[in-house]
Amino acid sequence: MRSMQATQTRKLSESVSSQPDTTTARLLKRADLAGHPATVLKDEGDGAARLSRHDLPDGPVVLKEWAPRGRLMRLWARMLMRREIRHYRLLAGTPGIPGYRGHEGDTVLLIDYVDGQPIRRQLPRELLLPGLDDLERVLQAVHARRFVHLDLHQKLNALIDGRGRAWLVDLGQGLDCSKGPLRRLLFPALARVDRNALLKFRARYAPDTFDPAARARLVARHGPRRDRWAKRVGRALRRLAARGGD
Repeated sequence: MRSMQATQTRKLSESVSSQPDTTTARLLKRADLAGHPATVLKDEGDGAARLSRHDLPDGPVVLKEWAPRGRLMRLWARMLMRREIRHYRLLAGTPGIPGYRGHEGDTVLLIDYVDGQPIRRQLPRELLLPGLDDLERVLQAVHARRFVHLDLHQKLNALIDGRGRAWLVDLGQGLDCSKGPLRRLLFPALARVDRNALLKFRARYAPDTFDPAARARLVARHGPRRDRWAKRVGRALRRLAARGGD
């Protein structure tokens, strides 16, 4: 047991050392982006969040803006942005989390740009396999901070870069379970939601790396009907844990 824990600690340490240090990066304002090359990454209109890349001398950053139409949607979007801003600041320096670079109010967020691709079958195996292994280490590091992502069923929220490193983005749905007795009580169940998402990635995109017995347990636990039930339970747990504010 001790040797296994030591191995896991060494792997986590190696993952931390392989990540860039973003805790001392210069904080930015929107005005700092003026005059630098910009590329729109996502702009679906209809009040959805807009993402753009800005190439600064010290590295590219992503600007996330959200200004939906309608009073109720604006209130909801600002609440979600406040949570996301708080979570990026909370997890600053955590391996696999893009560095926090600043914000303005509750409508603008700046983070380091990650040149990565979502987890998918078309990824070269020399990126996919180490990426899945690194995603496991990233989840260990995030859960060590008592934070859960809870939105990894969206493949766009887990990226693998050109060095086979995994990154988690879009932290607005996550929860900080380090405070509050209810959240601490629910943390093991909520962390399991993240780990099950990783198991599903392995089963779907790299089944040969998946232990057959573990795969059988996953299929039995997450068949079509049970999967819908599990999602409903997961949503209920998130609402319950979110009571009292985040």
